[in-house]
Amino acid sequence: MSPMSPHNQQAYRALRAYLTYLLANQRDKALSEVPLLFRASVELFMQGKTMYADAADQPIIYAHDLAAWAYQVIYVSGLEYPLPLAAVDVDCLRRAMEG
Repeated sequence: MSPMSPHNQQAYRALRAYLTYLLANQRDKALSEVPLLFRASVELFMQGKTMYADAADQPIIYAHDLAAWAYQVIYVSGLEYPLPLAAVDVDCLRRAMEG
């Protein structure tokens, strides 16, 4: 097994940081705030769960549901689809944690 490239190392760290951030974050988020690489997984997880709409009629996900999704990805099942580290936008994940 070859060592990870510097980008892949940064991408892995950013993915872990984002998922860990969701475990502790107390703020509800618009579905549009979920980075695209995770959006399909979050949408699948949210089937049958309650979301609400903000004033602009955007679907909003409760923080506890995002934390439950992150817990499932980290500790239970992982993502439902492969995620090549080379395709991860590290800056996008960092911005998502700032907002």
